Amino acid sequence: MRRPLRTVAALVAVALVGVLAACASIPDSGPVRQGRAVTQVNDSLDLDFNPSPPAPGASQQRIVQGFIDAASSPKNNFAIAREYLTAKAAASWNPDESVTIDDGRNREYSDGGDQWHLEVSPVANVDSDGAYHPVASRAPVGLSYQLVKEDGQWRISVAPDGVVIDDPTFRAVYTQQTLYFYSPDYAYLVPDARWFPARVATAATRVVGAVLAGPVPWLKGAVVSAFPQGTQLAVPSVTTQGGVARVDLSSEASRADATQQQRMQYQLEQSLGSLAQSVQLSVEGNVQQIPTLPPSDAPLQDPGVDSHPIVYRGNQFGLLNGSSVTDLAGMSDDVVALGPTAITIDAAREQAAVLAQGAVWSVHRTGNPVQVDNRPGLIAPSLDNDGFVWSVPGSSPDALLATGTSGGAHPVKTQWPAASAVVALAVSRDGTRVVALLRTASGYSLVAAGIVRGPGDVPASLTQPVELGLGSGQPQSIAWTGESTVAVLSTDAGDATTIEEQTIGGTQTTSAGPVDGRTIVGAGGLSRYLVLAADGTLQAPTGTGWQAQTDRVGAVAVQLGQP
Repeated sequence: MRRPLRTVAALVAVALVGVLAACASIPDSGPVRQGRAVTQVNDSLDLDFNPSPPAPGASQQRIVQGFIDAASSPKNNFAIAREYLTAKAAASWNPDESVTIDDGRNREYSDGGDQWHLEVSPVANVDSDGAYHPVASRAPVGLSYQLVKEDGQWRISVAPDGVVIDDPTFRAVYTQQTLYFYSPDYAYLVPDARWFPARVATAATRVVGAVLAGPVPWLKGAVVSAFPQGTQLAVPSVTTQGGVARVDLSSEASRADATQQQRMQYQLEQSLGSLAQSVQLSVEGNVQQIPTLPPSDAPLQDPGVDSHPIVYRGNQFGLLNGSSVTDLAGMSDDVVALGPTAITIDAAREQAAVLAQGAVWSVHRTGNPVQVDNRPGLIAPSLDNDGFVWSVPGSSPDALLATGTSGGAHPVKTQWPAASAVVALAVSRDGTRVVALLRTASGYSLVAAGIVRGPGDVPASLTQPVELGLGSGQPQSIAWTGESTVAVLSTDAGDATTIEEQTIGGTQTTSAGPVDGRTIVGAGGLSRYLVLAADGTLQAPTGTGWQAQTDRVGAVAVQLGQP
């Protein structure tokens, strides 16, 4: 027998609003302290959904439904949810295995004696590492529960690990925390977004444990950690007091030299974000006196781009300032002479990768343009700050090449066998990751992968990619808009466009794009991105729509940073 049940999402929302109204207030005293955007709440606010324990004599249906609802609260290690389980099941159930996120409106329960079955239509899931994954299919997922009587009361004896939670409640009781690892040369901090229950008492321990465990699978091989291999927490908790996180590490950490210790401390400080202002490291109880990493040795984090776009307009190429274009010394004339349709320029403005005349060119400020790829059907090239030009034919996604400044073309092994074409590809500003728009037998796919480099920093392969969320339109262009955010420009019916911006490992937003938009690039200043339209106007988002910045633009450059 199948019984549609009404979700408790509305009750959850009411409970949360009540708690917020009763407990939240704006402080009116104390010092002003600058910090990051708040990603964590104080325990005193206690924003957890406070579910009810099982009622005496509750039916099987109420026990199953109550358990699902109670698992929305991670308070005290999901203590209320465990009350719905038998003693044995409560001890073995692992709520951290996964989080299945649904809209809360289409849950269906069915029973077969003491066996109950739940079907949910997921919108996303969080895996055991805390990584968030939008789901490509909304097909129902089935979960089974076995019930028995224990001390005269119905209890669940078998339950799947993990929790099921509706999206509004998930956003209230879980929070995104950005962990950081290093590029292999320690020049950049590379973000790794995770989701943890939003409780200060356990959040710092979870973050530090996740950093020590290493990056998510798709980043392995592309980034490094400062911690010696095998390092763990010597004491399974991280305490925070007065803004200082005290982290006691296992003996493996003693292998680190002075510079490595500074990097270890810096990595944790950046990963803990607003949870702590500083970190005190100890090894097996012995406090380490570690000086602060000097600013000159600190890695770059989230490199921004110039607030002035770089455009090819008429017979000029350079920085757009109002209606005028300022040339880039030693480069503008060469780019203009090629007649480019796509351009990427490095942070130092020493080199550009250019698509022109059916070929990809490398343009250097101090030399003549060099043709690096003339295969037919090349898409817009990318560039990394090691000077490698990335090129690939649209119809051959597995034929990716990275060409160095010496002219050698190096094949880059990809791991997307289901792809029949590549629409767009972009290297991150830190040179550790790529995002790609692929065409497959079932439609389009947006993926992110890490870059594995060999001797001489030569790109050798891409890691097994992670799939990101993608809407129903026809994707045209992709851009990095931040250290972990990407935006996709897609066309809809007629000349309408949409822009989906998402955090890799996080959520996404969708907004209307400009009419007949063709190319999207990351931007600085007030806009996160700009769009070049088919009529040659460069469009910027405004509060009410889109505004043309200039016209007669033949190409807008992707910037990897600014000098």
